[in-house]
Amino acid sequence: MIRRNQRFRNHLDDNLIHLRKNLFISPSDPMYYEKVIRYLDATSPEAHYKIGQKFQKRGNFKRAIFHYKEVLRTYPSPFYSAANRAIRDIEEEKAAHAMNLQQAFPEKAKGILPPFMKTLLIVLLVLNLLLIVLFAGSNPLYKTISTMKVWGAGSDITYETVDAPFVMYIAPETESQAIETALHKQALELAKEMPKTNILIYGVISQDNMAQGKTMLLRDEELTKSAVVVAQYHPATDEAVKIRFLNTEFGKHQPLSAFGANLVRTALEAYTKDHGSPPARLDALLQDYPNNYISFIPLEATTGSNSISEAFTGDGGWVYSPDAANPSQMFYANSADVQEIQYEPVHIEINKKEHQLKLVSGDYILWDKEIGLGANDRTPQGQFLVKDRVQNPQGSRTQSYGEAGLGLGAIALHGTYDESSIGSDKSLGCVRLTNGDVQQLFPFVPKGAEVQIQASTWAGASHEQLKDINLLIPATRPTLDESPEEVMFHWLG
Repeated sequence: MIRRNQRFRNHLDDNLIHLRKNLFISPSDPMYYEKVIRYLDATSPEAHYKIGQKFQKRGNFKRAIFHYKEVLRTYPSPFYSAANRAIRDIEEEKAAHAMNLQQAFPEKAKGILPPFMKTLLIVLLVLNLLLIVLFAGSNPLYKTISTMKVWGAGSDITYETVDAPFVMYIAPETESQAIETALHKQALELAKEMPKTNILIYGVISQDNMAQGKTMLLRDEELTKSAVVVAQYHPATDEAVKIRFLNTEFGKHQPLSAFGANLVRTALEAYTKDHGSPPARLDALLQDYPNNYISFIPLEATTGSNSISEAFTGDGGWVYSPDAANPSQMFYANSADVQEIQYEPVHIEINKKEHQLKLVSGDYILWDKEIGLGANDRTPQGQFLVKDRVQNPQGSRTQSYGEAGLGLGAIALHGTYDESSIGSDKSLGCVRLTNGDVQQLFPFVPKGAEVQIQASTWAGASHEQLKDINLLIPATRPTLDESPEEVMFHWLG
């Protein structure tokens, strides 16, 4: 058994895959897929398909077909069509092999017994059967023969079909009934051109306005993993278009969980730069000013928990492993319903031309706020880091910095009681927000976060607005002193 949280890490640890609790396997293990089936998922289509390929290469067609048929038990899957083709290939190969044997050894095809001997044996067998029926028991002849005949229960009927997979791109917020109507209509249209084909249409949510409503041939099987609905239509055997909505709850809160994870990861990266190593416990990020890297541990949105575990259990909340090699492996969701989250630091983007501020992580935006800037272009451009996170910051003049501030050095992002300055250039160089906006922003900007101040936004930059922000905020927050009354701040204002 391999222990991940050992004191001295092995250089091979990063190549291991975490199955559950303290069980890890290596993809380079020759028995990797067998172990996936044994310990992780007995129905894994990928594992059964790979094992089937292994047996097929060895010439063990019986075992290969068994595993390919196991793949077909899970529908849809990226390996469904490939397993179907593999079974057909094996059957064709076996038929061709039998034909070659018959041509190579024609004398064996004739059989050991001459034809008249076969006929004689069949006649004798029938006579013996009739004698048994007549003299054994009182059942009528037709009933006896019927009871002796063995019929296969649930016999498989196989139709030779070819799958034709397509992908339909669906606009977000499209009603289920509208999706069903579009899939049904599209399936019927495709069937006119391919009447003997098994048509599969995977519905995928798309943010691209140009792609929405279009149906294309499926060229990337990875898209099937993000499908929210699938339609199947085989007009040769069934008149109905079968439409099945997949588990749309799966991954619904993935973007929120990703933002919560990256909020903590950004704080961990800043703490590591300041102290030389990550904290032994996550509580070290939750201290009084000036060590208030974050104000609370966000809830993991799919499970509604912010409990911390040392190893993955799937019980909800988060996993924190300070000995991990990078932020993605150091802090992640303790839920099987959350896909792997890429580390994309939480940061602020400011567009001076439009007087806009955005709090961003990757492709997602949490807040979009209107701001005030320095008069005569006094707000500098460039990249800055959040050095101070302060509630009720004290300045040389009373209430000069509003209710909260994020210090960047000589300037700060801070609140103001002069809301008429928002959207204009009146400050001495600082970035102003309304007190309400700065209080919304404050808990989601960690210490060490980058602030990018640009003359305008970058060409083509776009982000998806996150919803249900409250799913990240715990009901009970730690009590922190983030209002240092003895510290005087000298931001430009």
